Amino acid sequence: MTRPLVFLSRSERPGCTCTCWQARRSVVQMLKDAGCEPVVVDKESLVPGQDWMEAISDGMVNAHGMVLLASSHAVESPHVQNELAMAELRNRHDGFPVILVLLPEVDREQLERSRLGSLNPTRRQNIDWPTDGDFAAVRRDIAPQLELMRAGLNNSRVHRRMVQHLGDVAEPTLSRAGSLLGVPPQMLLPLMHHRLAAGLLAERRSEPEADPLRAALTELLPLQAPSHSREVVELSVTHARVPSADSRRIHEVLADPVGPRAAVLPARSTETARRFVHRASEDPVAWDHFVVPIPAGTGIADGLVEGVRDHLAAEIDVYDLETLVQHERDFGPVVVVVPHPPDQDLVARLHAEFPVGVLFLFVADGDLAAAAPGPLPRLQGLPRPHEEEMNRTIRTFVRRYASAGTA
Repeated sequence: MTRPLVFLSRSERPGCTCTCWQARRSVVQMLKDAGCEPVVVDKESLVPGQDWMEAISDGMVNAHGMVLLASSHAVESPHVQNELAMAELRNRHDGFPVILVLLPEVDREQLERSRLGSLNPTRRQNIDWPTDGDFAAVRRDIAPQLELMRAGLNNSRVHRRMVQHLGDVAEPTLSRAGSLLGVPPQMLLPLMHHRLAAGLLAERRSEPEADPLRAALTELLPLQAPSHSREVVELSVTHARVPSADSRRIHEVLADPVGPRAAVLPARSTETARRFVHRASEDPVAWDHFVVPIPAGTGIADGLVEGVRDHLAAEIDVYDLETLVQHERDFGPVVVVVPHPPDQDLVARLHAEFPVGVLFLFVADGDLAAAAPGPLPRLQGLPRPHEEEMNRTIRTFVRRYASAGTA
């Protein structure tokens, strides 16, 4: 797992008797113990020929946050002043975390009068360095900011979109929704956004009474835009209810270079299939997918092939294997939902016609799904009451909170 890079802004003097050297060593160890990677720019870390300011700039650009040790030397250092200015600029732009630790030799009044005073450093939380050597309070005080840095490394597009939507919600509402999901309260608002997003997307089965996810959504919604409310409902309910194991199974089918790109979903509704596709997409925007109608008569395979080709060309602008491959590379596979139990000949025919770029998801209820051809992957699916609850929750919440005029 990637470790957050934490830039350590400080200044020490050789032979100094103040706490600057001790604090530097202790904070470096604290950061390592917390799963972070300290970034310390000094003469020992410079590459031969590398400019000092270039090294500082590179360290700040790549860092995920900064700890400033405010010693008597640091508050009068032009390098530290420059580092804090860069950090403040990033903080205004993308919420770059800045942790300011006051060493015993510096008080807040002295900090305001120093070179750093023009950057108004006391407006943020200041952490006092202990004079008795008990660092537990320092670890506790910096922990939320370090957690925020780790949360910022979450590359899930779905998580990031949820955090973005939660940014429009008032802090008391976030806290109430979080308590319903068992999310620990947090005074650091950006961290609360990440924690609540994770709570909304956590896999959890529905509860017949006082379901925490539905209660949390009722607390949060509506958002400012109906489209935002719809997206929060669809992403949270889909990720909470669809088994993550089935999402992984779909990706295993797609990665198999030999077997047919097909799987069976035991479900009563093609609406359920759309939720499973969205969950496997791992993106706010689901993979292109459509339900292909089952042709009447005996030529089911021919009718399916023709129907898939017509839809690919007319709706997705894909008309041959080359453009199918390109579409999958850009946007993911096209998923064809087939509301019919598969048989071996049908699967073989579809695989021969569409060997790349397409995933066939056969939707069959109960015993029909269990009777699928031997090697064809069968997803776990949901028990019938849970399947019905998932689809009903999305429909009712979207109708109530995401229709025009509800925001």
